Amino acid sequence: MNKLSEKNISKQTGLTLVLVTLTMIFLIGFSALAIDVNHALLNKTRLQNIVDTAALSAAVLFDTGKDEETVKKSVYERIASMSASKGNTELTIPDNAITVTLSNDPLDFNGSYNSNLESYVRVAVSNVPLSNFILPFFGLNKSVSASAVAGPSSSITNSCNIVPMVVCADLSNSSGFHGYQENQVYALKLSAKSQSSMGAGNFQLLDFGSGASAIRTAMAGAFSECMDIDDIAQTKPGANVGPVGQGLNTRFGEYSSNLKEEDYPSDVYIKEPDTLATIDKNGNVTYTDSWGYEEYKTSASACVDGLSANDPYCSKGEIGRRVLPVSIANCSGAKGGTTTLPIVSIGCFFLLQKAPTNNSGTQAVFGEFIEDCTVSNGSTGVIPSRQGAYKIQLYRDPISGES
Repeated sequence: MNKLSEKNISKQTGLTLVLVTLTMIFLIGFSALAIDVNHALLNKTRLQNIVDTAALSAAVLFDTGKDEETVKKSVYERIASMSASKGNTELTIPDNAITVTLSNDPLDFNGSYNSNLESYVRVAVSNVPLSNFILPFFGLNKSVSASAVAGPSSSITNSCNIVPMVVCADLSNSSGFHGYQENQVYALKLSAKSQSSMGAGNFQLLDFGSGASAIRTAMAGAFSECMDIDDIAQTKPGANVGPVGQGLNTRFGEYSSNLKEEDYPSDVYIKEPDTLATIDKNGNVTYTDSWGYEEYKTSASACVDGLSANDPYCSKGEIGRRVLPVSIANCSGAKGGTTTLPIVSIGCFFLLQKAPTNNSGTQAVFGEFIEDCTVSNGSTGVIPSRQGAYKIQLYRDPISGES
């Protein structure tokens, strides 16, 4: 091999080493950059989960009647608590990075806010700094932001945690909600001594199975079937007063026939009105006491906040257990016994007092009709509505497009 060839080979070898070195530097840099990107995405997800939880928690507090100051304070506390939990400790979130905005419209957080209307909460956390790996070599630093909007949904058209009772709609009455007036007391389930036939304002059990035990646990809260508007419901013949009352009364902390507190907790507030509601042989309800759902909400909230330590009616239960979502059906032409009824909506009643557990009297289950109530599982319809059952949910943020 001549000297010229040896010289060319030497040059090519040197060029190859340069190319290999540059390629390795590029690959190492790209890998380091990928670490930065993945690290940012991971913490973005963590921050979004924190913000989603804070927004949902705030919306639930609004739903239970808390004031603006309490709700906003809870957002800061929830974010601080979650950012300090295992897996999130890298996220140091100062208070000045958190913004809480309230609105009556989940699509507009720039207008005025009225606390007497539906409340929606927007929680935003901006520019939370993260650790860097390769980005500083390019004069860059990384941070993450997240936002979430939460509040009540439109009326539920499909619900999976209702009480298995069906109430007849009053199709002849165009006022109220399918004929039911807010804050008025109704007989929810007629007792064994039948006071009237099926018709507007009457209530029956859904036929979800046989046996007193099944009825008892279903009325206590174990009913798991879903009901959809336009479904056909089959009613159950007979009054079944004992199992119905025993199941419903777990909400007042009364347990019998193998019902247990750990399975069916009471409500947090178990007071009954001083003067109980009654019903006569013609099905007319009489209620003269002024105590009702609004007073219950105030007292239940005080129990949860620990402000009513001396109130004997505070109980270690769950708030809202006395609020009953039930099916409303078209009972036109229906008669006693087993029958099929088309479901037209889901309505909400507040369980005013304990239910009867035997046939010795002529009383019924009494509920105060309320405009709306939350359910833990359900889906909404196409047409929005403020009345009936609803759930607390996340909305897409109209400002950032997140959530």
